[in-house]
Amino acid sequence: MNIRTIGWCLMLLSAAWAEARERPKVGLALSGGGARGMAHVGVLKALEEKNIPIDYIAGTSMGSIVGGLYATGMSPEDLEWAIRSVDWDDALNPSAKRQLKDYRQKQEEKDYFADLEIGISREGAKSGTGLVGDHKVMLELQRLVGSFNEQDFDQFPIPFRAVTTDLNEGEPYVIDHGDLAMAMRASMAVPLVFGPVKHHDRMLVDGGMLNNLPVDVVKAMGADIVIAVNISSPLARVDEQSSVLAVTYQSIDVALVQNTKASLKLADIVIQPPLEGIDASMFDRAADMINDGYLTTYQKSVELAPLSLSPKAYVTHLESRNFLPREIPSRIRFVEFTGNKRTSTERLMSHAARLIGQEFKAQLVQEFVDQTVAEEEDIQVMTYHVDENAESGRGIVFKVQEKRWGPDYLKFGLKVQDDFDSNTRISLLVRHHRYNINRKGGRWVNDLSIGSVLAWQSELYQPLDFDNRFFATANIDTIKDTRRFYQGIDATGEYDIKKFGFGLNLGYNPNINSELRAGIWYKDESVVPVINDVDFDTAINRTVGLKVNYGYDTLEKAVGARHGYDIKTELGLFDRVQYLSFDGYRRFPMFDKSAAHVRVKFDFTDLVDEEEFFKAYGGIDDFAGYPTHSLLGLNAFLLELGWYTPLSSIDLPIIGVPDLAFKTHWGNVWQRNIKIDEMIYGMSAGISFDVQDTVMFLGTGYSHDGEARFYLRLGTGF
Repeated sequence: MNIRTIGWCLMLLSAAWAEARERPKVGLALSGGGARGMAHVGVLKALEEKNIPIDYIAGTSMGSIVGGLYATGMSPEDLEWAIRSVDWDDALNPSAKRQLKDYRQKQEEKDYFADLEIGISREGAKSGTGLVGDHKVMLELQRLVGSFNEQDFDQFPIPFRAVTTDLNEGEPYVIDHGDLAMAMRASMAVPLVFGPVKHHDRMLVDGGMLNNLPVDVVKAMGADIVIAVNISSPLARVDEQSSVLAVTYQSIDVALVQNTKASLKLADIVIQPPLEGIDASMFDRAADMINDGYLTTYQKSVELAPLSLSPKAYVTHLESRNFLPREIPSRIRFVEFTGNKRTSTERLMSHAARLIGQEFKAQLVQEFVDQTVAEEEDIQVMTYHVDENAESGRGIVFKVQEKRWGPDYLKFGLKVQDDFDSNTRISLLVRHHRYNINRKGGRWVNDLSIGSVLAWQSELYQPLDFDNRFFATANIDTIKDTRRFYQGIDATGEYDIKKFGFGLNLGYNPNINSELRAGIWYKDESVVPVINDVDFDTAINRTVGLKVNYGYDTLEKAVGARHGYDIKTELGLFDRVQYLSFDGYRRFPMFDKSAAHVRVKFDFTDLVDEEEFFKAYGGIDDFAGYPTHSLLGLNAFLLELGWYTPLSSIDLPIIGVPDLAFKTHWGNVWQRNIKIDEMIYGMSAGISFDVQDTVMFLGTGYSHDGEARFYLRLGTGF
């Protein structure tokens, strides 16, 4: 390179630096607005194409996520990939994915409103602080942010601020240092949906409550010109027909809209993407929102033109930004846990053993935390950071935050079953949980049912190792079930079936989806007439023996699953009765979203008298068209074929998309012998909603020698 060329290059650089020194400092204020915040990505893409430098960024809620990531050095293209890589439906779902729960949890949660949990402590009853679980959103934010040690937001490639609301002080609080992912999480903590975040010794929630468009914050950072991007949703319309919930939401939104309007007056340039027909929950419309932000920015070309730099000056501006070195270990050399009090470190380390020695991948760590939080039910949130150990090298330190409303928990459920023939069964369910009663994770569970079924069932569950591979249980069951007595399909009376049992079991968990247990049990059942005087006995009568249970559940949903197995089998070898019960079905994915259904169910008994009965069938689950519990017998067989398909055109708030189910059945219930020509066949059809493992069903059934009946059910049946 000759002297003339070098001189020319120096002149160009000098001119670019002079241009950079003389230009006004540009700040960017990004508003909140839920999913609509994806439009910010399109705005940033257009601003970069126009060579407009950004010197400062402040954001609220989704604006803090997009702004914070951009401030760390992400390009708009990286931002688009990052935001769209998040499964927002899952991240905002209060319950863990069913596939992450172990077999015991899947069975326990079928009848309960899984996320309505009340904590009991010495201070009294407490509840959680939000409807949506914290850990999944926090994990996604940590994955997007990555690992770096810089805690001063002024040292980012672009200085950044996250805007929150301090609940105790009743004023906006601007975060300018600390953990970036935690700052973003605090900024988006919408009350009622998310719990407040304790950060910098303050209780922080969504900044949009008091400062949804932080123009003033950007000005305070030193910006001469502020570009404000407003993607907040417009106010809805309320009238005298509006619900209480709609009026409540509108009251909150009015305050947000007012502080946004005040901020817009302070901005120098305002970009407001129209985002027509898109609300704050439509994360699936990312492409449309990004495009709206991009096009709207270009519509502001005349106003933005004075801020544009020459290509060379813009390149110089980009190269002048700080670089944030990522602290990513090539291998995970150690794992540590802090903050856990009730959950033993030994149990957590048994989960984490598979991480040590693995190549560091954010997805791997995220999957580990998801799984651990799903299994360890005392844990609310688990975050992590990369650290260095003089002996082992670089590894991961997990910070555990246990539920503040423990250590005892109550969950509630409701079972309703009606065949619209004066046979309505209702039971209120209450479950008590106490986790981690010892270091191996022992737990005590009590189930109480009040209504058509009066019951108390208690289990003390004790893992025998820290991996929870082997376990022992002690069980007590006391049940009184009020049922109708039928002659044919006509109700002629009512009786109580009373059950009592206690047992000691040893168990084995082959994997997360299955459980095997065997134990010595004492069981007793009796039938007490209530209205009629019909006298009959059960096959279970003061008997002692061995009971073996095996379960296998791989369904992704409790009822409307498209694939997987659900199998339950029980073998009883007692001194007065021997029996084998089996109930299993499989779903086969078909076409785009539908599933075929195959089910086999049977009960076979021995060592019993002719006049006794073992099981009661009939109703929507077994022989639709017959009244519930109308078919009594010692032996039974049922073959069921069906079809499930979602009604995607119907997507209701909260409860989602219903499933249309159609099933045919073939089988019978008998005492001793059965003939093929005595088999009952029929069909059922209905619509079900699978909401957080709580099932709502409305349908009809018919059996050829029964009659057509309609059924309503909430819960998984009696």
